[in-house]
Amino acid sequence: MNTRKIGTAQEQRVAAWMKQHGYYIVERNFNCHFGEIDLIARKDGYLIFVEVKYRSNLAYGEPCEAVDLRKQKRISNAAAFYLRRYGYPMDQPCRFDVAQVSADGIELLEDAFPYCGIFSM
Repeated sequence: MNTRKIGTAQEQRVAAWMKQHGYYIVERNFNCHFGEIDLIARKDGYLIFVEVKYRSNLAYGEPCEAVDLRKQKRISNAAAFYLRRYGYPMDQPCRFDVAQVSADGIELLEDAFPYCGIFSM
């Protein structure tokens, strides 16, 4: 199985897990010129931008370690674009989560990083 198919399968797995835990999935694989957001969800009034990271083993570290500052900036800018594109108010509560996926299961790291894009939110 190629890495894109693995990634898609893991994103579907996380989306199903999130639904079971009370999240509503708004969108999957949102793409724009700033980058991609794996999942966008809602829960408790928050709009949640989720990066899904999978590792088959921990030889290269925890999955969340792959979400470096460069990746955080891309996600932040894509999120700002998404909010503007769909007319969300400036005071829309948002957060950035990372879903760590391994053979052992799924761990959702809520508020994994702050907004760090070039646009004001």
